[in-house]
Amino acid sequence: MQQTAVTTRRAESFSLLGSAEPSLFERLVPMANIWHKSAAVVIGIALVSLLAQARFFLPDNPVPITLQGFGVLMLGGVLGWRLGLVSAIGYYLVGMAGLPVFAKGGEGWDYVIHGATGGYLIGFILAAGVIGFLSQRGWNRGRSLWPMLIGSLLIYVPALIWLTVFDFGWPAEGSLFSGALYPFLPGDILKLMAAAAATGGLWRLVDSKR
Repeated sequence: MQQTAVTTRRAESFSLLGSAEPSLFERLVPMANIWHKSAAVVIGIALVSLLAQARFFLPDNPVPITLQGFGVLMLGGVLGWRLGLVSAIGYYLVGMAGLPVFAKGGEGWDYVIHGATGGYLIGFILAAGVIGFLSQRGWNRGRSLWPMLIGSLLIYVPALIWLTVFDFGWPAEGSLFSGALYPFLPGDILKLMAAAAATGGLWRLVDSKR
């Protein structure tokens, strides 16, 4: 009987259609009100903005390698899908409004719509929402690596579509993957592993206090 209950709980923890469990943020701040949640969103936007300034460029590649991807993964993993999604959208809109929050101090409509990085920015929104969704449905603690991996890959979906639809003179014809995907994979693997380790460690901290 006990074994059946354990099996049932495990099955429920992986249910993508079942009710969501509290996010890591809600576990860390169980009495969080609207002000706490608003502050978390603002801090999330500020964090991603700061990490976007840690960057370097590969030769002949207009898309910088930055740490903002790590920040986006943490938005979903810590804040959950609602607040994580609001933070990612907020980051996008703040940059569109003219604040220099994107890589290399980029900002404004032209940077987003007429730049090669526009698809990656949309991918950040998609990644934060999906990571938060999965994290609140059992893909957390020791399983945090998987939503981080899925979210990282999802960033490239709108990015590659963006570069295929619009002509920015880069990447060269026939070099979409070799220019816009492969060079970023090693760094993204390190970032998703770091994000998984960080969120997993925070979950252990929360569980130790229960």
